[in-house]
Order: sequence, then structure tokens, then C-alpha cells
Amino acid sequence: MECNVKQYIQDKHTTYEKIQAIESLIDSMLINSIDAIGDSGFASYSMDDGQMKVTTEFRSLDQISKGILSLEKLLQMYVNRYNGHVTVLRGKLNGY
Repeated sequence: MECNVKQYIQDKHTTYEKIQAIESLIDSMLINSIDAIGDSGFASYSMDDGQMKVTTEFRSLDQISKGILSLEKLLQMYVNRYNGHVTVLRGKLNGY
């Protein structure tokens, strides 16, 4: 079954499975970015976990880096959710 990154993460049912999926995507993207350094034009990224095949295309190494950073932020959100950590934002007017 072929899918994109969003579908791959949505297919996971538990928070822990989502964390593992995102970590796999990040690791695979980092390795594939090494291959893309010497290439010009489009860089293709794909990962096969045995059940699903994820395929995405990037225009540059910069887009790959932005994709990795976005996945790392998403990963941190899921890790915080899994561990029960939340962020409370307070305004300047509240005196804190």
C-alpha cells in the first residue's frame, strides 16, 4: 500500500505507534538527505516499513531539512502527550 507521510502517521492507532513511525521517518529522511546532497533538481524520498510504502518528492536539500524539522516538532508533541506533559501559555498581563 502506497501512501504519503500524513497517511502513514494517521494509520497508526496509538500515540506510541505514532512516535515510532515519526522516528522511522526522520531516520530514513536523514539517510536519504545524504544521497540528495550531490543530486540536482528533485530528490525523491521513500520508506517501506513492510506494511506501507511512503513516497515524497522534495525540490531541494533545504526542503528535506524543513521536513525533518517539522517531523521533529511533531514527534516532540507526541512524546509530550505520551508522557503526560503539557504546555501552559500565560499572557504578560497575568503578572507571571
